Amino acid sequence: MPVTCRNRKRHADDAPAVHDSVDAVRACFLAEQIWTCDWQVPARNDEDGEDYAVDCGGLAWFLPDDRGYTCEYGHEHIHAEVRRRERWDYAADPQEAGLLAGRGIQPVAMNGGGIDIDPQAMRYAASLPG
Repeated sequence: MPVTCRNRKRHADDAPAVHDSVDAVRACFLAEQIWTCDWQVPARNDEDGEDYAVDCGGLAWFLPDDRGYTCEYGHEHIHAEVRRRERWDYAADPQEAGLLAGRGIQPVAMNGGGIDIDPQAMRYAASLPG
């Protein structure tokens, strides 16, 4: 649900902006640093039907405790050191998820959700030394 933000100091044109969430408005007022989310999202050219990727463009800010960052549209990135310490990592597909699981690392989909695990990749990774 769009929320009007009246923080004129943070918007270049000195006019109210609309953010996608109350959290985004809160970040706009309180976050030390904000920027435009550059998470790649799919787009489609209606003229020729071609698919391509564009930057999200939403308001982004750091998460508490230096864990990573998020944006008003829910794109989130957790820093590698945090993922390592918590023994999980992002996986782009079931094969990568299997390789991570075979090494004792919890795989997480790129969108932060669950992901299928390729059992062959998991067995292969588990058989590697070290």
